[in-house]
Amino acid sequence: MSYSTLKKIVLGFAVVFMTADAFAQQTPLYTMYMWNQLVINPAYAGSREALTASAVLREQWVGIEGAPSTQVLSIHSPLPNDNIGLGFTVQNDNVGPVNNTGIWGDFAYRMQVTQKAKLSLALRAGFSVYQADLRDLQTGDANDPAFNQNVSNSVTPNFGFGAYYYSERGYVGIASPSIIENELNSGNNTPGNDFEDFNNRHYYLLAGYVFNISADSGSVMFKPSTVIRAVNGAPVSFDISANFLLKQKLWVGASYRYQDAVAAIVSFNFTDHLQAGYSYDFGTSDLNTYHNGSHEIMLTYDFFKDEVKTRDPRYF
Repeated sequence: MSYSTLKKIVLGFAVVFMTADAFAQQTPLYTMYMWNQLVINPAYAGSREALTASAVLREQWVGIEGAPSTQVLSIHSPLPNDNIGLGFTVQNDNVGPVNNTGIWGDFAYRMQVTQKAKLSLALRAGFSVYQADLRDLQTGDANDPAFNQNVSNSVTPNFGFGAYYYSERGYVGIASPSIIENELNSGNNTPGNDFEDFNNRHYYLLAGYVFNISADSGSVMFKPSTVIRAVNGAPVSFDISANFLLKQKLWVGASYRYQDAVAAIVSFNFTDHLQAGYSYDFGTSDLNTYHNGSHEIMLTYDFFKDEVKTRDPRYF
């Protein structure tokens, strides 16, 4: 057996395992989570004191057919009374033959805790559309009942909650964006032919702070941050990130994801309203010999920015 043939077999099994777990998979991973918090925490809605629109594209494990691919569009804003924040997100996630599209809205109530800090409490409501075509998987058994069928479309409602304490320089948040563990199945009631799994509940803890490490005001800023993920039936995972802001324009940094990847991050503030970022993940797991890393692109724009409430540039 040639090496190329063996590699194809290994990659085939990797895709099968990713697909078999796709219904219960963790929500998509984001390297630039510190600028993309709404997708994780509904309490982030309105915190930028502007009508903020964001787009994220992530291609994970490039080179493996059927590897995760995620696209996100989100928008959020405070209301004129300043206590309410609203958010809306569409997230599309593909893993192998499984597609999951989530649409949800966020309602956040914000309270002034100190002169410079606020506490936001939020609820999320929405739904996900799961679609899968397992017939494209090659398992070696053309009559395998678990794969020789379409998994019928499944529309599942869900709810989430979050809390977010933040100031101009730091934040800490907790969230569970989907609290209902929906059952997902193929809809085939024939004994032995059913394919089912569960959408597991996730919990997140996010934190970060910005330090001025230059002699003058704001020439070099340092922002450490972290996100910790917990999901039923899986080990706790976390990211630790360190980013530097130079001249209030250029972000450069790195991130480490436990037992998975290290990443390089670069982002640029083109104006006070427009930010664009890119990250590249270098795999550190056993799978890294079969892929060419992961790419993530982010674009954020703040409309109608309240210059009085955002005297400092937004760091997160």
